[in-house]
Amino acid sequence: MLNIFRSNTKLICLFLLVSLITIAGCNTLNQKPEPFNAKGCKDIGILLPATGGEAGRWEEYDRHFLEKGIIDNIKGVTIRYFNANSKKGVQEQQANLALKGGSCILIVSPVDPEEGINIVKKAKNQGVPVIAYDRLIEHKDLNFYISFDSQKVGEFQANYVIDQLNQGENSIYKLKSGDNLVMINGDIKDPNTKLIQEGWFLRLQSYFDGENDQQLNLIFPKDKGDSEYFMDNWNGRRAAKKVKQLLKDYQNNIQIILVANDGMANQIIGILGDKKGEILITGQDGSRQSARNIVRDYQGITIYKPTKLLAEKTVELVVALSNGENTESLINNTNIRTKDGDIIPSILLTPKPVTKDNIEILIEDGIVSKQELCQEIQGTCP
Repeated sequence: MLNIFRSNTKLICLFLLVSLITIAGCNTLNQKPEPFNAKGCKDIGILLPATGGEAGRWEEYDRHFLEKGIIDNIKGVTIRYFNANSKKGVQEQQANLALKGGSCILIVSPVDPEEGINIVKKAKNQGVPVIAYDRLIEHKDLNFYISFDSQKVGEFQANYVIDQLNQGENSIYKLKSGDNLVMINGDIKDPNTKLIQEGWFLRLQSYFDGENDQQLNLIFPKDKGDSEYFMDNWNGRRAAKKVKQLLKDYQNNIQIILVANDGMANQIIGILGDKKGEILITGQDGSRQSARNIVRDYQGITIYKPTKLLAEKTVELVVALSNGENTESLINNTNIRTKDGDIIPSILLTPKPVTKDNIEILIEDGIVSKQELCQEIQGTCP
């Protein structure tokens, strides 16, 4: 009897053990992540998207200002820095390394939208807040978004076109009603490009529809739903190739090229040859090369987004999270929505239009020296 009882006891114990494991497993699978609590966090992960060329800003400016600000304001902090160098599939691995290493706040400027979403999901499962830096991650679980107002970027570029059109013969471009206009936008997967597009059409649609006394002829794209004018990964070579083909198709009869950023604008300027300075070209970023192009009249305007200000606001948020403080006072805009309609707590800053008339802004902020700006220029230079 005793042996039988022992055998049954073993079976009963085994059954109970399996049941407990099964129940525990179910609880683990169905367990909802706890809301984040970053109070006391002293391990910050920074994941930036690109290096080199016009994208060199991320290493030269963003990284510098972010790291310096965090180190100056959080005693004993550890910073885990990564740059994906524009390679898809890399950033998610870097986020895994940061989380595994102990990062309890992540600052992420995504290379790829889907990767950005995956990073947000993984971070949430570990109770780690994510700050989308300069590029929106369209997911309801994103904690914060900090950037410049990209619709304003488009509006400021369009306003410059309107101003030059109104000046007519007094403008260096001598624009007139009926001139042909081309649009070159960035990566269609980047939410910023849709906002730039909204800014462009908000200001210019009436000029395309003939509602104004002066008119502009939008020859590319044929309508704003045309995906062909979005350049994958903001590829400047592809943008220049498209413009070169358009110039051929229209026998050089193009007077305005709205370009979403400086990197593409610089590549486009490079293929214009003798037409440099004859076509109104816009840009964005306030890059060193854009400043040189502007004083040479190759580019009319760049929309400058002071990286130092962007980084400072991000550092303020990181410090508040680390101190366990309420962040509501830092949020100046709660109306940024994902494509699914989810509202993301946001800080939106106003960019600065920079033309030849106020190019000193870029000198004062150390983007370009006066000597470098004026090199090889004959006569007056700012």
